[in-house]
Amino acid sequence: MATKPNRQTASADAPPDGTTPEVPLTPTITHYQQLADAFMKDLDEIASIIPKLEASHISTATFVRTHLNIPTEFLATAIAAVEQTPALQGVDKLDVAAARDTLQFIEAFRPVLDKVSAFASSLRFTMNSRKASLALDALQIYDIAKGVARDPGSAAVASLVANMKRDLGRAGRRKTPVVTAPPTAVTTAPPAGTVS
Repeated sequence: MATKPNRQTASADAPPDGTTPEVPLTPTITHYQQLADAFMKDLDEIASIIPKLEASHISTATFVRTHLNIPTEFLATAIAAVEQTPALQGVDKLDVAAARDTLQFIEAFRPVLDKVSAFASSLRFTMNSRKASLALDALQIYDIAKGVARDPGSAAVASLVANMKRDLGRAGRRKTPVVTAPPTAVTTAPPAGTVS
């Protein structure tokens, strides 16, 4: 089987014109990327435990959303009604065993959803918090660099300030908006002798 040229064999396989052949580069994988990849693999494995896990789809999302306001108590009562009434069983509209399975599934996995939602919220806040801390430090460096760049001998810093200004764009620090009092409604008294 032919092997791809690497850095060790590239010189031996050099073209006769003396040019260096292109060697494919392997991108560097960071420590956090390794952690994230491992976490996502574990998450996929955990997700496979949940039976019949469904993803939201445009064809089903509206149906699901419009039926979520039905109380769970009503569902349990409807199941019991079918269970106790042969005439309702005969219409073959509600499978009691499948219905009870659904209620058990919802009851068991509600705490899981709460825990996963709390984790997602914490992860999002952690990412935002770290970005906010870095943003504060970067803005302070930007302010300091602008001061240093005023020195005629700091042309290199002035160039870096220009780069930072370019990349900061309009997403930088926003000024606190001036809050004005809402206009007051002017009421006029009815003319004397009129009945409101």
